[in-house]
Amino acid sequence: MPRRATVPSFALVALLVALLTGFGFVSAQVATPVASPGASPVASPAANAGTITGVVTDDATGEPLADVNITVGWETLMLATMTDANGRYTVLNVPAGESAPVLGFHDNGYRYHNSAFDDKIDIVLKPGETYRFDFSLVRLNDPAGEPQLTAATISPDHIAPGQQVTFEVTAKGGKGKLSSEVIAANPKLGRMVLMKSVGGDRYRATVTISPETATGDYSFAFFAASNACYVNSKFPMVTLHIVQA
Repeated sequence: MPRRATVPSFALVALLVALLTGFGFVSAQVATPVASPGASPVASPAANAGTITGVVTDDATGEPLADVNITVGWETLMLATMTDANGRYTVLNVPAGESAPVLGFHDNGYRYHNSAFDDKIDIVLKPGETYRFDFSLVRLNDPAGEPQLTAATISPDHIAPGQQVTFEVTAKGGKGKLSSEVIAANPKLGRMVLMKSVGGDRYRATVTISPETATGDYSFAFFAASNACYVNSKFPMVTLHIVQA
């Protein structure tokens, strides 16, 4: 992740360290999706892992924020969930002993939040630890500073567990220019996809869906951050259909 431009009232810190390998879509063990949007689905607690939980609030009012997209990790550790009606979230099976930054994205004019940049915290769990991380989101109220995301696609959009799928989106603009956080995430699946530039304004990532993934429909939100921490105000949505082989 690149260093960000200065934003009033926020101190930004150095680049994130390399994260755990083996927790992308290929190795992720995903059970039948749970009903609560505030918890990432897992088959069973991992022995060498912990839990990150917390509450997200509006910085000005202190009120809890629902439907905040939460991602944990970067590049190889790619977990995701969403806050519930009370602003609460829980991410299970976070690998112990490795940096696990928490990122928060909301599609209603709020500033992007990153635990490593904004709070100067390197979250590293111990086996079995439950780590509490609460944070607030700030409204920027500057639509001209927001990135623009269009033409989001998932191809093919009908696949069987264990097959590959490609995510693409056109992303550009944003105050301070577009940063490298160009993401698609699904809280039901509990996973996020980090897309990278393939030339011009087009971003892409190809991943393998875990063979353990339950069949069903998984709607992915696409969002991005600029170097000044602006987020697109509307998240394009595309549904991935997991079907039986």
